Amino acid sequence: MRPLDGITVLDLTRLLPGAAATQLVSDFGAEVLKIEQPGLGDYGRHISPAVFSLVNRGKKSVALDLKDPHDKDALLRLADRADVLIESFRPGVMQRLGLGYETLRARNQRLIYVALTGYGQTGPCAGMAGHDINYVALAGLLEPPCIPNVQMADLAGGAMQAVIGILLALEARHRTGRGQMVDVAMRDGVMALAVVPMAGSGAMLSGRYACYNLYQAQGGRWVAVGALEPKFWVALCRGLGCEQLIPEQFAENPRQAEMKAELARIFQTKTAEEWFEHFRSTDACVTPVRTLAEAGEIPLTPRLSETPGQAGGAVPRLGEHTREVT
Repeated sequence: MRPLDGITVLDLTRLLPGAAATQLVSDFGAEVLKIEQPGLGDYGRHISPAVFSLVNRGKKSVALDLKDPHDKDALLRLADRADVLIESFRPGVMQRLGLGYETLRARNQRLIYVALTGYGQTGPCAGMAGHDINYVALAGLLEPPCIPNVQMADLAGGAMQAVIGILLALEARHRTGRGQMVDVAMRDGVMALAVVPMAGSGAMLSGRYACYNLYQAQGGRWVAVGALEPKFWVALCRGLGCEQLIPEQFAENPRQAEMKAELARIFQTKTAEEWFEHFRSTDACVTPVRTLAEAGEIPLTPRLSETPGQAGGAVPRLGEHTREVT
């Protein structure tokens, strides 16, 4: 048994955020019907087949043209018996197609309708186009200017918030018998990640201090040091043979710059993996900076002891399950 067995999800989204959200609920038992445009399908099939494969395993592909009356009726019939519908069109598109929340709710009051957009259903930015970099920029997370190598807004601000919304709405429906609309704005979701900077403590975790920083080891690889708590800093300094730095953990510049230089010099004496082994049994929070290939496969998260999920299943061909489902 998986916790979402028996739950049917209609996924009308494209590209990464919605697909990542429905992949997670699929791994935990939900039947996900991926509604795709005939002939073209999800843009992700063509833009990045590798990413598409990672976030569309085990789903069923149903090719429907939502502007065609026959296909529209097919979607309405699917929505009549679905538990969740998630879409990522700009605000107003589903209403113009005659498939908006109020229309679907009138037919199925238990339906949970998730609208996943960049800026939400209302407000001055609601109709604007955008991508991950835009949402993260407006959330104040690109300062100083840098482009993250992980799609924070798409995944943390979009996919994870959509999953949370689905689970909360399912729990509420269990109590009330009614579904509801879940409005997920990726800009708002990613802004929730800024809790530490908003509290005025961001500098502590952004490389200001020697105790929480990156250092290049012998051979060119890097080491991550997260010795933020004083007990970890003590263990680090003792492990590096620089106990004289212990009292100055949070001294201000220029002392921080001098300590960083001293730690950088010491870390150059061993490779990153040698330092990992050196500190493995010591609470100093020292790890090598590994590549994605070295880190291994993406794990199934979270892990439930009684009703675990199960990753797997083939990636569906475009429209593979249309006749079966409709």
